[in-house]
Amino acid sequence: MQSIFKKNSFKVMLLVSFLLLGLWFISLLGGVFILLILSVLLTFILSPLVEWLEVKGLRRAYGILVTYVLIAFALVGLLRTVLPPLVNQVISIEQSARSPGFAREIQEVQTSIQSKLPFIDFGDVSNKISQVLIQLASKWLEILTSAGSILMVLVIVPFVTFFFLKDGDAFIRGFMALIPNRYFEMTLNVLHKIGIQLGRYIRAWLTEAAIVGALSIAGLAIMGVKYAVVIGTLAGIANLIPYLGPVVGAVPAIIVSFVQTGNFGMLLPIVILFVAIRLTDDMIVVPAVYSRGVSIHPLTVVLLILIAAELEGVLGMVLAVPLYTVFRVVAKETYWGLESYGITKLEAKREAVRTG
Repeated sequence: MQSIFKKNSFKVMLLVSFLLLGLWFISLLGGVFILLILSVLLTFILSPLVEWLEVKGLRRAYGILVTYVLIAFALVGLLRTVLPPLVNQVISIEQSARSPGFAREIQEVQTSIQSKLPFIDFGDVSNKISQVLIQLASKWLEILTSAGSILMVLVIVPFVTFFFLKDGDAFIRGFMALIPNRYFEMTLNVLHKIGIQLGRYIRAWLTEAAIVGALSIAGLAIMGVKYAVVIGTLAGIANLIPYLGPVVGAVPAIIVSFVQTGNFGMLLPIVILFVAIRLTDDMIVVPAVYSRGVSIHPLTVVLLILIAAELEGVLGMVLAVPLYTVFRVVAKETYWGLESYGITKLEAKREAVRTG
């Protein structure tokens, strides 16, 4: 009878356990871990363009530089278009939340609702809402105006990504040199599948978030809701955590519309807008941008997000599905390789010869 330690399933579980342990150790590095993750994500996003330029005859290093120049022009155009209204709207939100008129408007609506529903105890709602908006706006301004953080991202991440793109094959060759011959072909296949699946997922993931953000900004702007750029951008970023974007967009949109109009007359249109965005995302965007190979059951996604939220907070929620994609590919392709290449059977035969 084959020992449990020699079974393919045990070997796969052991490999995944080591990978999880290594990931946990790297996560202890804090900011370095975040920069490394950003560099890896950017590598997967840019690698198709760099490889295409290399196929066209451009040396890889020059292809990376050309790609960086194109991205720089695109970012400058985007920042000149989006950043000024974004900063202005965030400042306006903070100023409005600090003004006495804001608290008075909230209090008037609260009094009106309590007169109709006396059994509801709101407490000091106006103060709570003001504090939440001030904290959110201050955090946004801190991110948008923090020269140190922006400089670190704009310098270190592209620098690390450059070497990932340029010397990625060399890193893989160095790693493969450490692999025993009987595992060589299988390991190479696993790394290839991880690159394909993770690259597809990341590009689809970011595309989906951008579409949700753009639809949110456009819809709120058409409806005349103030701070549409801020709310829509927040919804797009939040959609990096699956299913969360429309919810995160709807709540501040309802609060802003209420303060803007003094009533909940825009509540239903806003809810309809974000429900429509959610349905559009599920029925059109997701099938269009995600391939079958990277699709994950919705229940699995929800469980992953809940577990990651308990372990690592917001960062864990963002990275949960991409990391799950990596581990799933590793487990699936390793098991397939052990079975297809007959490694376990070969080892069993050698063991039988030695003991026989």
